[in-house]
Amino acid sequence: MVSFGLAAFVAIVSVASAYPTRGGGECNGLAEVYYPVQTCLGVDEYKYFSCNAPGIVSNSSCCYENYGVIMQTQFWDFNPDYLKGILKRTPERSYSSDVNQTFTIHGLWNDRCDGSYDQFCKPELEFTDSDNLEDVIVNQFGRQDLYDLMIKYWINGTVAGSQSLWQHEYNKHGTCFNTLQPNCFLGPYTKFENAVAYYQKAVEVWSGLPTYKFLEQADIVPTTDKKYNLSDVQNALAYGHHGKQVYVGCSQGAISEIWYYHEVRGNVLNGQYKATDTLTKSSCPGEVWYLPK
Repeated sequence: MVSFGLAAFVAIVSVASAYPTRGGGECNGLAEVYYPVQTCLGVDEYKYFSCNAPGIVSNSSCCYENYGVIMQTQFWDFNPDYLKGILKRTPERSYSSDVNQTFTIHGLWNDRCDGSYDQFCKPELEFTDSDNLEDVIVNQFGRQDLYDLMIKYWINGTVAGSQSLWQHEYNKHGTCFNTLQPNCFLGPYTKFENAVAYYQKAVEVWSGLPTYKFLEQADIVPTTDKKYNLSDVQNALAYGHHGKQVYVGCSQGAISEIWYYHEVRGNVLNGQYKATDTLTKSSCPGEVWYLPK
């Protein structure tokens, strides 16, 4: 198990999921870590999952997340050229492996319990364009394992590149978690320690939500040969998400993103996650394309 300052001395082991999952995770090779955050034992608000405390909890709490709707969001970057193939009635299916059969990471988001949200909450904690995230993750914190998985599965298809996506996701969402603030860490805080912890947690939660496998188990696979009923897609994902409804997003009538909703008891890093229903209505039509990449 890795402490962020001791990663170079520890062997790589399989990731520990946020909670038991159905169908297995997307990746191996990520070190299981010890998050050096304050203990929540004996803290009053630790009794409650986020969004369930009977009163107001201080925004300085390290044991109750006020941004209590935790969303693990995923991309399905289908090839839009397949839409042209559909018009020509040319059936195509995706049989390639690995990333082409993986819903990749978008981020780990945090809404307030009423569905509203803040963003870019702590400019003083943000990365700037002069910061090299590879240097921070690999050289400063010794997390080659984490970087290797991020560069493969947390990808940005635009010319800006993947590191710009990582920077954006942490700056926009990661700086807003009250349980991820520097005061929640034990001992002397190292700059960007919470950012690397945010990336680790995002990968962990994503790894426990293998969307492609959830759909494949229901005989829903990428193809240009037919559409699928949105309700069938939603039911397959709900089965994988402990019976809770999942947000399905579409672009041009084709599945393009998935959001899994949670509440958390304790700190967002080492707390207990609980699946919850989506708070967002699907943007998809009643029948959807699930196109190959």
